[in-house]
Amino acid sequence: MFKTKKSFASRILGTAAIACAVGFSSAVATTDNPLTLWYNSDAGTEFTNALPIGNGYMGGLIYGGVEKDYIGLNESTVWSGGPGDNNKQGAASHLKDARDALWRGDYRTAESIVSQYMIGPGPASFQPVGDLVISTSHKGSSNYRRELDLKTAIAKTTYTVGGVKHTREYFASYPDHVIVVHLSADKDGSVSFGATMTTPHRNNRMTSSGNTLIYDVTVNSIKFQNRLTVVTDGGKVSVVNGNINVEGANSATLILTTATNFKSYNDVSGDPGAIASEIMSKVAKKSYEDLLAAHLKDYQTIFNRVKLDLGTADKSAGDITSTRVKNFNSTNDPSLVELHYQYGRYLLIASSRKGGQPANLQGIWNKDTNPIWGSKYTTNINLEMNYWPAESGNLEECVWPLIDKIKSMVPQGEKTAKVHWGVDEGWVEHHNTDLWNRSAPIDGAWGLWPSGAGWLSTHLWEHFLYNPTDKEYLKDVYPTMKGAALFFVNSLVEEPTTGNKYLVTAPSDSPENDHGGYNVCFGPTMDNQIIRDVLNYTIEASKILGVDEDVRAKMEATVKRLPPTKTGKYGQITEWLQDWDDPNNKNRHISHLYGLFPSAQITPEETPDLIKGAGVTLQQRGDDATGWSLAWKINFWARMHDGDHAYRMIRMLLTPSKTYNNLFDAHPPFQIDGNFGAVSGVNEMLMQSHNNRINLLPALPSQWANGTVKGIRARGGFEIDSMAWKGGKLTYVAIKSLVGSTLNVVSGTNKFSTSTVPGKVYEFDGNLKVTNAPFEPLEISDKIQAENYVAMDGVQIEEDSVGTPNIGWINDGDWTQYYINVPAAGSYVLTGRVATGSEKESVITVTDSTGKILGTLSVDPAKSKGWNDWYESSTKITLPAGKQKLTFTYTGEDTYLGNVDWYNLKSDPTALPQAQMRNASLSVSRVPYSHASVALMVNAPANDYVVHLVGVNGKFIGSQRGHGEGLAEFGKNASLAPGMYFAIVKSGSMQKTMKLTVH
Repeated sequence: MFKTKKSFASRILGTAAIACAVGFSSAVATTDNPLTLWYNSDAGTEFTNALPIGNGYMGGLIYGGVEKDYIGLNESTVWSGGPGDNNKQGAASHLKDARDALWRGDYRTAESIVSQYMIGPGPASFQPVGDLVISTSHKGSSNYRRELDLKTAIAKTTYTVGGVKHTREYFASYPDHVIVVHLSADKDGSVSFGATMTTPHRNNRMTSSGNTLIYDVTVNSIKFQNRLTVVTDGGKVSVVNGNINVEGANSATLILTTATNFKSYNDVSGDPGAIASEIMSKVAKKSYEDLLAAHLKDYQTIFNRVKLDLGTADKSAGDITSTRVKNFNSTNDPSLVELHYQYGRYLLIASSRKGGQPANLQGIWNKDTNPIWGSKYTTNINLEMNYWPAESGNLEECVWPLIDKIKSMVPQGEKTAKVHWGVDEGWVEHHNTDLWNRSAPIDGAWGLWPSGAGWLSTHLWEHFLYNPTDKEYLKDVYPTMKGAALFFVNSLVEEPTTGNKYLVTAPSDSPENDHGGYNVCFGPTMDNQIIRDVLNYTIEASKILGVDEDVRAKMEATVKRLPPTKTGKYGQITEWLQDWDDPNNKNRHISHLYGLFPSAQITPEETPDLIKGAGVTLQQRGDDATGWSLAWKINFWARMHDGDHAYRMIRMLLTPSKTYNNLFDAHPPFQIDGNFGAVSGVNEMLMQSHNNRINLLPALPSQWANGTVKGIRARGGFEIDSMAWKGGKLTYVAIKSLVGSTLNVVSGTNKFSTSTVPGKVYEFDGNLKVTNAPFEPLEISDKIQAENYVAMDGVQIEEDSVGTPNIGWINDGDWTQYYINVPAAGSYVLTGRVATGSEKESVITVTDSTGKILGTLSVDPAKSKGWNDWYESSTKITLPAGKQKLTFTYTGEDTYLGNVDWYNLKSDPTALPQAQMRNASLSVSRVPYSHASVALMVNAPANDYVVHLVGVNGKFIGSQRGHGEGLAEFGKNASLAPGMYFAIVKSGSMQKTMKLTVH
């Protein structure tokens, strides 16, 4: 019988060796720092060439010009407009007419009613602050380099003029709330420049105080103040006509802050001057080194949590970043994927920190007063996508602006629910909002999509899933979740068209797609999936908190009447309640697969038929799309467990048409959600944690055959402390339990479950065998199940024809190690139950911990005609007394050598005295029973015995007693959970311990 090798497992020699084996050494590259974007020219005037910095409050874009360096400035609360809503008064009075038209299939009339009576005015737009401009007289420069180091969040421009090397370093400090530019040269007295600020907004006034420029600007209801000061080492400083001039300094540090009058969506009573003054007075006491140290400590604490190595870098890894993107589809350089991944994490740290606003369509960077799509918050995919990588990417600090934003949206959403839907209890958000939390539908009939609040509220629940013991947090966000759920309980209506009396949204639309030229519909699939999630999550939250039984009952009744996700005439997931899908429609939105991702209503394990339907839908829509849509498809294909197709999406994303020179995502134009969605996609390819299990390497592409990852987080309160794979298969994983939840982990066909202790790290080999049991090694004597090794290299666990586990897929040079406890020194008979399908004989060599050969077992093809055709092979070995480690090394000429069921150690009766023979007369063996139980045959001649069964974490399962020979059964009436157990068998002074696996 021919076998295909499943994997190559890494050698595991013990805890210390494991740590060395999975260390995160950088891939070989021709650049000193593989996590650096770099260029040999300035950005010119192109926004998407400039390098971004940010601290969650302020954003800066570094253009890096030598003679005139522009730093584009933004602040997260500088928006147009002002407090107020955008509701369309009287909208709810037209609901009945619109619904009646929908029920009779008159979509033209329904759309006309919606467009005329139910659409509010557009929201505000994110605005630029202006520019910080640095001017020099440096002409004829050479050796130019512009870079952004993701490890430090420091941008840098270097060049040479007149034999002097000049350096500018730029960073945005979250602790100090400032942007810092440090100018230096390798020759004293060479730093000379002018600095000023500009703004595109007409209502502005520039003043100065000492070495500080003060810039007051008004944009509609927002008033903001910039303060720019300079500190020099040597040289002269003057302030003239709105310019800071520095002459002949050794170095200089520019420090800038922006403050606004924004306090909340309905309060602009803040004093920007007082705030800016306080910030600058605090930093005035700090040196450049102090500012830098605080910045690095803050940033690196977050960024350094995750490390990713996807294989050896291509020789082109040191090329200019834009060139690397251009050539990626020919190089497949894994280090560019690593750079793009970490850049996405960097962008979220830079654009979303507690105290600031959430990352919008462009994060926190915008140069236009009339930006595309208002650079606002689009809630039918884009805002949510921005935060997909936050939890799994170990960026918890970045989630809080979104959480705070969602909670703050409730009052406006309640008004809109009343005005537009006639709902008195609950809140709604349609497909866009802004700084002022406007929540009415906008733009046209396609804007009447009432599920934005529902989708946003799932993020509140997601944060709890990653922190499942934080009930205070859940108590805080529960009212917001409940309000989103109650809107649907109170606004859904019974549809009369299918005969099923489903409760549906009406009117609604499937985001930014149409059916037969019309947007308006009722009960689109995405709505049903989102509503199912928000109701189920709120139901579960109410149970955890022990509140709202009456409300819970209403939600439970509503869930039961939602339309199910179904497949249509082409086998596809239907996008609408009706089977209207066009197989030639290539729309970038694939909203009806929300249930596949980010939700987990569609999975290969639970809904295989819907998974097939999702595959049809994805094939119909095709691969090519906008940048953000490609990023969504990475996540889709990862959830489909198709790593190669997910990687194909990455290849399409990392092209000049979808990724700009500075690695910003291209819709086109720039939308930052694609950057964030791609990070989430890579995380999903490497690890998934929905539906109460951690699935390791569920969608690993063939291009990433070898690699390591450290620091990504899983739901349930777990962190992948480190994970390594080789030849496309898991070799090692260490999972840290953060809160003590039950750990359910899956890798391929291997599974393991155990309760955990907070703060403990659980280490496994590639077969999910525990390698660092949190207790002293337990003695193993007499019969040893081959799969109960304590360390191994290369073998895999499989089951024979009756379901009994054994080790197989054994190559030449593979090995297993076992701990045994020898009751007395002497000669022992070692027997192995082996089988082989090979035509060539192989050998099992037994060595002790010093490497001394103790004996050999032969695996003879003449005695076995197949992989499960067992026979016993024996040899004599001499052992000292006590606990000790034996290594069994497998050698032979064929590709696969054989299988081993168990090893048995018996005292050699020709060598031991009679007393020792009696002492070795207790024997224990496992007999086939069922996957969810344990059955042990115990033989203690003429003696009583007791069998204790405990879990891997020491939890007592039960005991059984007997006399002489008997069968001890566990899990017969109540199945044992999958995982590892220990059976401790005692008879008189004798004791034997056996490690067992339940599948």
